Amino acid sequence: MTRLPVSNLEVALRQPDGADELVLRETGGSPVSRALALLARLSDAEDCSQLTVTDFEVLLLALRVEALGEVWDLGFACPDCASPVEVSFRLADYVGHIRPRRPAHVSDAPGRPGWHTCQGVAFRLPTARDQAAVAELADPTKALTERCFDPPRPPARVRARIERAMAAMAPEVSRPLAGRCPACDAAVEAPVHVARLVIGELTRQSANLYDEVHLIAAAYHWREAEILQLPRRRRQAYAERIRQAA
Repeated sequence: MTRLPVSNLEVALRQPDGADELVLRETGGSPVSRALALLARLSDAEDCSQLTVTDFEVLLLALRVEALGEVWDLGFACPDCASPVEVSFRLADYVGHIRPRRPAHVSDAPGRPGWHTCQGVAFRLPTARDQAAVAELADPTKALTERCFDPPRPPARVRARIERAMAAMAPEVSRPLAGRCPACDAAVEAPVHVARLVIGELTRQSANLYDEVHLIAAAYHWREAEILQLPRRRRQAYAERIRQAA
């Protein structure tokens, strides 16, 4: 079970099988949209799209742990010398800082569940559905503000105060990791976009799905649905055994 930090919900996840990998490979849209399609199959949450972005990304990282393990290895190029930089860390440590709190100057908006008020302006925390809706727009930040603020264009000073409150109530999970380049000692930041990275990893892990289904079906005469129900590691083991025998 994964406890989500903002909503305090407990959500159960299962490991993806071949049928889930097939959906992942054949679902279009942004990484957030694809992640929502996958979580709808693998979690017992009523509607993952209604989760705050914080809870959605924590749940997606929990899925990453279930499917691929606790340690995350990220690689990127140093912006100064272009040398490869690798960062490795435990995901439990990465999400350990997420401790939501509501500032004293924020109150619930009467008669508007999920909405809050600050200095006469109503706002709500962005959800995964909001993130998916604005992902491919020219100005996603502006579109997200208009969805989550009422009125949609508050005074700059009030908006800044609300944004600080939102960051306290739903701390960022996608954030840059700071470090130093081992080659030139320049300060570097590794950009972390949780949905893009996790969906990218899971998609690459299923790169041989079609070939593995074909090999097993040809060798054992099992139906596609039966093969897709196999855990990924077992499917890969069968396929490798067939290759070796050939």
